[in-house]
Amino acid sequence: AETDPEAALLGRIYQLLDVRPAAYWHGDLPDAAAADLSALHGAIRASQPVAFGYTDLSGQQTTRTVLPLALVHPPQGVKLLAWCEERRDFRQFFVRALQGLTLREGDFSGERMALLRGLLEREAASA
Repeated sequence: AETDPEAALLGRIYQLLDVRPAAYWHGDLPDAAAADLSALHGAIRASQPVAFGYTDLSGQQTTRTVLPLALVHPPQGVKLLAWCEERRDFRQFFVRALQGLTLREGDFSGERMALLRGLLEREAASA
């Protein structure tokens, strides 16, 4: 039987991250914006980089350009799993904390499988 290697990797990533609750979160925060979720789904399918402003849980604001890999839905809110160009590392971002999401030029489809494998290895090691 033929298998889909990307689907297999994503399935394992979702098993690790879709249900893992955070040690803490603020239950009164807003949901992710539908327009941001739609844009992220499209960027993930097209392997297209995105940029956005981000406010972390401590209130720090940064600007990031990332290669979006997947969206997960743990109890504390939808998260974007991505390769961060600024940090040169995998990062997780609450979609509700994104500001000014924009699609960037580029196509990382040739790197996508290697990035998903790297993300899975990292998350499996910390599980």
